[in-house]
Parts: sequence; structure tokens; C-alpha cells
Amino acid sequence: MRKLGYVILTVWLVLGLTPVAAAGNDFTGAGATEIRGQVDAWKDGVIEATGTGVSPSSVGNAAQASAMARRAAIVDGYRNLLEKVGEVRVEAATTVRNYVLENDMVKTNISGLVQGARIVNEQALPDGSYQVTLQVALFGEHSVAAAIADQMKPAAMLPVPSPSAAYQPPAMGESAPVVSGVIVDARGLGLARVMSPRIYDETGRIIYGNMYLDADFVVSHGMVDYAVNGDGEAVSRAGTSPLVVKAVGLRDFNANVVVSRADADAILAANAKNNFFARTAAVFEQ
Repeated sequence: MRKLGYVILTVWLVLGLTPVAAAGNDFTGAGATEIRGQVDAWKDGVIEATGTGVSPSSVGNAAQASAMARRAAIVDGYRNLLEKVGEVRVEAATTVRNYVLENDMVKTNISGLVQGARIVNEQALPDGSYQVTLQVALFGEHSVAAAIADQMKPAAMLPVPSPSAAYQPPAMGESAPVVSGVIVDARGLGLARVMSPRIYDETGRIIYGNMYLDADFVVSHGMVDYAVNGDGEAVSRAGTSPLVVKAVGLRDFNANVVVSRADADAILAANAKNNFFARTAAVFEQ
């Protein structure tokens, strides 16, 4: 285990010296290729990486060769997993790697997280090599979010703003269901995935963000689910009677959605009745 820890720390040094767009906050013009990469990097709330290993040709014993190939595959998987974790965007212009380079405690936490990654698949290949797939969670206990919890916390928790004074709620019958959450339709805009996204209105008002939420709850459950092609499981986060609004644009390197002022007021008014922000009952459709 000590050797594996040394390998991980060495990999961090290598990755820290590798040029990355995030280091310069240069996410301008994020396109479909980057967005698909983000989807692949954290699918279903986890980050997965595959490692492949081979044994030295000098090893003649088949069992020993397989064991050495497996060991090499795990080390390769650690390296690939570290790279993927480092690429995850926490906020609009901040990646996990940024925090690792700035904070030794975060580096230690992330290294420990990767060392404890689950092996979700492994197989010996016909050519004698070995392949393993490692996995860590984005949110929850022993997750990326837990490893950077102090960095994700806002400076202070703020009250959720009220709807604009001019807002007039639509007339609704007594049988109208209580709004259970919000779905923002951002399909076709090239929305990028981040761990701590925001909803803005056209005036720049922050409608939904981590400054309104319990930090521990965010670490455990995240702030939004991202739904692709009407993913039913992701959409269910917003409950059975969600308010669906259309994004009018993106901002902050395509990480945060912008909605109309009228829709923003509708979201705030609905939340004032049911407090679904506290449950982070929000979904972004890509």
C-alpha cells in the first residue's frame, strides 16, 4: 500500500506539471466534444477509469505473471483515475486539479480517495495482459465532494431571494399540485457539467446556488442531476410535479444556466411554498 501511495503522489507531480486549460481558467468556447467528455467523465454520479497492465517477459510462471499484470493494471488505473478526477470542474472556472495544486490537504484527500477506489470490473485478456476498471463517487461519503468539502463551502450561507416586486403569480386552481422541484431545459446550448452550478436570471441575479444550501447536504447529494435524452432517473430528482423552464442562455464558460426574469420569479415563488431548494431538487437537461 505504501508503494501505491508513492505512485499516486508521483502521478500528482506529473499531472501538476502538465498544462491544463483550467489552470488559466480558459474554458472559452467549450463545444460538443468537451461536453461529451464531461458526460463520460462522471456518468451516473461516478468517475471511472480503466487500467491495463502486462507482466515482464522474464516471468515464466503463469500465475505470477497474471498477478504482476493485475498489479500493473491497478497502478495504471490509479493514474488514469487521478487524471479524470483532476479534470472534473467544481465551479465554472475551477477544477479539482486547481485545488490539489493549491492545498496539500486536498492532495492528501484525493490521493486517499483514489487509493480506496472500487474495482468494479477486472479481466485477464487473451494476450496475457490484465485490465481493471476503478470507480469513485462524485458525491456522498468517501467521494470527490467529501475530499474537497472545505473548498466547496460558500463563505456564508445566504437567504434565498424573493421574487421581484412586480411578479404576478399565475392563477391556479385549488387542485393544482405543489411544485416539487425545477427542471431547466438547456438542450442544444452546450451546457458543461460542474459540481456546483448556478441558475441566473437575465439581470445577473443568482436564483439557485450553493450559497443558499446546506453544505453537508450538497456534499452528500450534489446540487443537480444532469439529464440527457429525457433520462427518467435523473429527471426524477425534481419530483413528480416539477416546474419546467427553458434556459435562454449560458454563462461562465458554459457552466451556469440563465433563465428569463419571469421564469426566475416563478422558480423563487414555487420554492417559497415548498422549499425544494433545501432538497436540491433541480435538474438540468442537456
